[in-house]
This record gives sequence, structure tokens and C-alpha cells, in this order.
Amino acid sequence: MKTDSAPERRTAQAEASADAATAPPDPRRWWVLGVISLAQFVIAIDSSVVNVMGPRLKEAIGLSTTGLQWVMNIYVLLFGGLLLLGGRLADVVGRRLVFMAGLTLFTLASLGAGLAESEGQLLAARALQGIGAAALSPASLSILVTVFPDAKERAKAFGVWGAVIGIGASIGTILGGAIVNADWRWAFWINVPVGLAIGAAAVALIKLPKPSGERPPKDLAGAVTATGGLLLLVYGIVTSSDHGWSDWRTLGSLAAAVVLLVAFVLVEGRSAAPLVPLRLFRSRSVVAGSLGEFLTAALMMPIFFLLPLWMQGVLDYSPLQTGLAYLPVSIALMVLAPAASQLIGKTGPRNMYLAGTVALAATVVMLIRMPVHSGYWSFLLPVTALFGIGLVFCLIPTPVVGTSEATDEDAGTTSALLNASTQIGAAFGIAVCVTVLNKKVASEAAAGASENVALVHGLQAAFAVLLVFLALSVLNGVFGFRRGVIGTPATQEPAPSPTTPPTATLTEPAPVARPERVG
Repeated sequence: MKTDSAPERRTAQAEASADAATAPPDPRRWWVLGVISLAQFVIAIDSSVVNVMGPRLKEAIGLSTTGLQWVMNIYVLLFGGLLLLGGRLADVVGRRLVFMAGLTLFTLASLGAGLAESEGQLLAARALQGIGAAALSPASLSILVTVFPDAKERAKAFGVWGAVIGIGASIGTILGGAIVNADWRWAFWINVPVGLAIGAAAVALIKLPKPSGERPPKDLAGAVTATGGLLLLVYGIVTSSDHGWSDWRTLGSLAAAVVLLVAFVLVEGRSAAPLVPLRLFRSRSVVAGSLGEFLTAALMMPIFFLLPLWMQGVLDYSPLQTGLAYLPVSIALMVLAPAASQLIGKTGPRNMYLAGTVALAATVVMLIRMPVHSGYWSFLLPVTALFGIGLVFCLIPTPVVGTSEATDEDAGTTSALLNASTQIGAAFGIAVCVTVLNKKVASEAAAGASENVALVHGLQAAFAVLLVFLALSVLNGVFGFRRGVIGTPATQEPAPSPTTPPTATLTEPAPVARPERVG
């Protein structure tokens, strides 16, 4: 009878990682980066494109206020809840296969969203988009990790990747504003030709081999507990703004999420082939990178989500004007990202991340002092420019750090952890800020304040909450990110014996699996 012990699998995986580290780089790697970055760009756009489509969706298909919120929430719910499963599938069944499956589902769902004639049809299509994105996003990031084994080149690639996320979020608002003035359906239909082009390019360029050898046993219990726990966690967060944090639905969802996630940890500790190896949580780089993704998203998405309320509700901006107001964010990301990708090799991820946190802090301080009425040049331009600078310097180093110790064995799972942190952070940041906003607006209105004054004071209070995330971001940068620069040789450690499981290198993988260490 053939046996397949965990130590033997880990030894084989370490040897495979060593072979990958010494293999010549893929000559198509920069073209592959373009393909997967475009896929991530489409996902980022669809996370924010509906922010300015509300009034038109209500008119066109009779969308209710609750339904409008769920156009965003159901996408975030399934995207964030299924990411770990999508990442593990990429590792087990093949990254390109999962990439193509996710892309196909996302493209078809985009077609369905544009054809929707009712609230139910639109929400169903958005749900399928979220499922497709949950497969597409971690597969994309894991492909990037594996085709760029060199630390310096990987840092440059992540510079593009990080910039794409921020540009996509800001362009989504601009695109939504422009298309709403014509036909909202094209905000979804535009994904169809783009998806077809990405698919054709992926087939031609991405030649990653499928996993070979005996497949590890399926971790069904881990998949059920992880997926259920994350779905309930995100559900509890996104519905808190509707029902409040003390409502039984919110508390019940969060409590059930905690139970399932604790069960998941217990299951993974005993599984022969865990969905998420617990050793990843003992990696300082993975934890710091995931926290960085969570906190950056918790700072970024409330600003994208709430600032349009002031622009359209107080300043009377049209949807297109609202989208164009974010243009400095996109310009900052496009101009600074290439330079930041080069600079990170000299400064190290820690210094860049802390510089970005300082820029975001300056942005938040300005938003806390938001006037009731203001001109674009005197307020919005400096706010959005600082915001873009902060995003560049936070979005680029976090995936560099988070995946710095990833091997071929767990690239998809590590990527999924980072992506899940982003989605949960975005949902949590928006939910907390919306809760504070609603309470403050209600109290201001009860005190006799005008509608505009009540809204501005509510926004000021909501943005003040972001100071907590900023403080945590500073702590994460100081204590989580290592000192040093990209490309510094790793400390030489003895390689594990071929017959000995590498248990001594759980928090610091052996150099054969990680030829270069990221600061």
C-alpha cells in the first residue's frame, strides 16, 4: 500500500521550491503581470463602481434602499467569505485552472448584472460576481508570487499590483459617474470584452504546470468551517449598519462566526492536509502583511464610500463630477507607483509603509476638519492628492511583506489570506464609520441643525474613527515589518535533512524555499 505522510510531502515540497528558486526566470513573466493586473483592476473597479449608481438604479429597476446597500454587500460578503477556499483550490487543482474558472464566472455574471430587470436578478448577478472574484483574485496573486521568484523583481511586480488596486477603486468611481449619465448597464457590460481579452491572453501566456504527484486528501471540515465562519463574520459586519451592533442578528452572526473559526483552527491543527496550514499564522511576515492589508482597506474604503455623500449631498456634484474629483488619487498612484517600486529596494517596506500611514493621517485630519461648503481647489484637491500618496506607500509594501516567505506549496493560500484581510477590513471600516455617521446625524438633527450641517458633522465624526486604524497601522509598521531592504541575503540556516520534517523552520522557512528575504 502506498503511503503519503505529511513529513514526506513537506520534504518533496521543499525540494520543489529549491528547484523553482534555481530555475531560470519565466521570459513571459512581465506579460503575465500585465494580464493578472488587468484582472485585478476589473475586480477593484467592481468593488467601487456602484458607489455613485444609487439614484439611477432606484429609477431603472425599482431598487429599494436596502437592496441598494446589498448590491455592494452581497459582493463583499461572498468575495471575502470564499477567498480562503479559492486560494486553497488554486494550490491544489492548479492556479491557471482556478484563474480561468473565476474569470469565466465573473464575466458571465457581469453580463447578467447588465441584463438585470429586477432587484433579485441584480443581486443574484452580484453574488456570482463575488464568487468569481473569490477564485480569480487569490489565483492571480499566487501566479504573481510564483512567476517572480527574485525578491527585487517581485517587489517591482507588487508595485504594479498595489497601484492597480488603488487605481481601480478610484477609476471605478469615475467610471460609475460617467456611465450613470449614459446607461448604468455598461458599468457591468464593459467587463465582458475585457474578460474575454484577459482569458485569451491568459491561455497564451500563463503556462504554470498543474500540481503533479499524489493529491493531498481533501480537508472538507476545514473548508466548511472556514467558509461558514468568514461568511458569517462578513455578514455580521456589513449588516451592522442596518440593524446596529447590539441587534441580535449582528451579535448572533458574529458569535456564530467566532464558534466556526475556532472550530476551524482546531480542525486544521489535526488535519493531514489543512486548508490553511497553521504555521502561516506563526509567520511574522504573513501576520504583518495581513494586518497591513486589513488596516489600509479599513482606511481606504470609508473615504471612497463616504466622501461622495458630501460632494453630492452638500456641494451638489453630479455623479460624473464626483468621480472626476477622485482623479488626483489615480494620478498619484500611476505617477508614484513606478518610483515607489524602485524605492522600496532602498528604503525597505517598513519605512515606506510608515510614510504612507503618515500621508493617510494627514488626509484624515483634513477630513475631520471638513467645512460645510468648500471649493475643489482649496479642499478636495489636497485631500485626494494626499490620499493617493498614502495609498501608494501602503498598498505596495504590504503584499511584498505578506508573501515574502510564500512557497509554491502555499502561495495561493497566503494570497487568499491577504485578500480576505482586505475585504474584511473594507467591510469593517465602512460598517463602523456608517454607524457613527448615522448616530451623529440623528443627534444633530434632533438638536435642530440643518440637513447639510448635520451631514457634515456626522462625516467628521465618522472620519475621526479612522484615527484608531491609523494608530494600529503605525504599531503594525513599527513592530510587524522587519528592518532591512529588499534583496538582502537571508541568514544562512542548515537545510533540513531529506528524511526529517522541517519543523524547526515553521516561522523562518529554510533558505532553499526562500533565497532572498524581504525586509
